[in-house]
Amino acid sequence: MEIKDLNYCNMNTNTIEISSDDSDDDHKNENRYLPKPDTSPMEEDSSSSSSSSSSSEDSEDSVFPSTSQTTTVTKSSQESRSSKTRKTKSRNSENKKISAAERQALKKKMAVERKAAKDANKVYKPGECMKHMTIEMHPVLLESWYCADVAREAAASGVKVRASSAICDPSLVLWTRTVPPTLTNNDGMMELSAPRMPCERALYVQRLDDAAPLVAARSLADSARQARALAGCPLTLVLYGVKDYFKKSGRKTVNSSNKIISEKDLEEAITDVLVSAACDTVRADTPNELALTIVRFTKAVAETPYKKARRAVDERAEFYMRGDNKKCVAVDKDGNGLGRLWQQMLAVLPMASLESSRALCARYRSPLALFETLLAPGGVAAVADVGVTRAAAPGSKARRIGPEFARKLELLFTATDGSTLID
Repeated sequence: MEIKDLNYCNMNTNTIEISSDDSDDDHKNENRYLPKPDTSPMEEDSSSSSSSSSSSEDSEDSVFPSTSQTTTVTKSSQESRSSKTRKTKSRNSENKKISAAERQALKKKMAVERKAAKDANKVYKPGECMKHMTIEMHPVLLESWYCADVAREAAASGVKVRASSAICDPSLVLWTRTVPPTLTNNDGMMELSAPRMPCERALYVQRLDDAAPLVAARSLADSARQARALAGCPLTLVLYGVKDYFKKSGRKTVNSSNKIISEKDLEEAITDVLVSAACDTVRADTPNELALTIVRFTKAVAETPYKKARRAVDERAEFYMRGDNKKCVAVDKDGNGLGRLWQQMLAVLPMASLESSRALCARYRSPLALFETLLAPGGVAAVADVGVTRAAAPGSKARRIGPEFARKLELLFTATDGSTLID
């Protein structure tokens, strides 16, 4: 039993050994088919750790750039932003410069236009228009003895006198106005307008000694019609020396028997000229009177455009206020005179007097105060009870405004219908 047990143990031991050998062979066989590593396990661990760290660094670099790279990117972005800002500022400054230059040019243009408009208005403005007028007369008429005072009176009024031999009839007196030149379109060609503009009015000066044969022949109207056709504008006939022609003397002379017309004939001829030739007639008896007549017509011709423009504006209104200029009160820019104006407004009303207007102005300082009083309940009675002093003498009795005048004031201030009559 002992031997058997030993054998059994040996068998088991062999079995175990055999089995262990087989496993080693198997491991060896397995190791034959595996690739042989070049490094040791520690090296493998270190290499693996380095590779992992490098891969992690690469991944970190790919996701989170380094500090130097971040600084470079930030600087480049800041430089790009600053360059863009500088470009924007330069563009804005250029635009500001351009806009400032444009504004300056626009200001200069507007100043030039205002100056031109002001100069153009001076040509027609009363008081300034005479400086731009020129009286044109034929040399024969200008050198005649009865026109000797024309140059002196014209110079005193600021008007220039020019001798023009181009006038067809020596008896004609024409006017021209000096105007600023403007561009005009003449069949597609731009041209500057003439510096002198003819005026639409003329005078025809004749001595009665020269016009008497025409009056006797009843052809004075035909002569005036021909002169108007030559002038090309409305005409006024000026007869010089009418008083001297019909002057009666105590003794008979050669000239007294040479009168071929009478005063009646002259009046009939003047009427014929007015009706047939549409020419009015003016008389002058002395050289100074003739010169003043020409200057007076010059002023009328110079102010005609201004008056026509003002009349055109006035005709657009429903009523004419320029004629109602009586008893006006001047009010300056500081408001001085408003009290007197308010008193004058009340004084012109029916049943009003200077004392009643003074009393109302003393109680109600403005039209608004009176209006608010009249709108309030019992306002008419309050206005009617305002006392009016009859005179400044002591002991004088006072009277009231009265209900009738208060009612008219209420109607005037509160009526909504413009056609309401205040009786």
